[in-house]
Amino acid sequence: MAGLNLAMVERRMKYSSRFWLYAPLALFLTLAGWAMAHWWSVAAAFDKKLTALNGHQALPGITLSYTSKTISGFPFNIDVVFTGFKIAGIGAHGPFAWSSERFALHALTYGRTQEIYEAAGRQMLAWSDGDGKPHHIDFLPASLHASAIADSKGLARFDLDIKNAAGKDSDGEPFAASRAQFHMRRDPGADALDVMISADEAHSTKGSIRTFSAYTTLTQGTAWARLLAGTQSWPDANAAWQKAGGIARSEKRTITPAMGIAPVIDPVLTSLY
Repeated sequence: MAGLNLAMVERRMKYSSRFWLYAPLALFLTLAGWAMAHWWSVAAAFDKKLTALNGHQALPGITLSYTSKTISGFPFNIDVVFTGFKIAGIGAHGPFAWSSERFALHALTYGRTQEIYEAAGRQMLAWSDGDGKPHHIDFLPASLHASAIADSKGLARFDLDIKNAAGKDSDGEPFAASRAQFHMRRDPGADALDVMISADEAHSTKGSIRTFSAYTTLTQGTAWARLLAGTQSWPDANAAWQKAGGIARSEKRTITPAMGIAPVIDPVLTSLY
């Protein structure tokens, strides 16, 4: 009887040892299988969505197009590289367009909704200022990075950082800048949008600056909600904002040296609203 009990104990111990040996491996393989299936599902759906959007409206009044795309990033990222990428539409005061020889989008397949963008090669940007006057620049950056964070209400923050850009402006005049930045966020403490534009070591035939920064608050931020959610066009959102009594309140502006650059900067600021 004692021998039988001893044998049963030994079998239980062997089973317990095997369980703790194989259970972690089985759990790892299960999670790995889920991650693989999840990535392929997300990648396939995203690829289908991008194919459908090519040459069509991605958002109200904004069209997206590209020549080719490749998707990678397995198993936790979605990385899309485009060639011949272009976005065109109607801004607050008229048409705008941006094209890039190469453009990349990076996103996680889990966690918060955040996308990171990169652009390389020649860039072309055309827009209309507050008076409806057209402008365009053609430039080549050493690096161009951007990021967008979204939540249940839509776009919550957008950041753009361009380094060592050189090109030509609307008049065909050369310009260069060691750095240029644009930042926009929904103000967490007020019904407003916060906008910031800056430039360092910018030079052109129209003037030169060592540093420039402008901080602006757009009051009545709720009027922009549908635009940030991707359900309203830019002109309609701008009209709703003006109807709601929204104003662009300049919080701070610095220029060093303080001369000769306002005619270059102001058309950029007034094109947004």
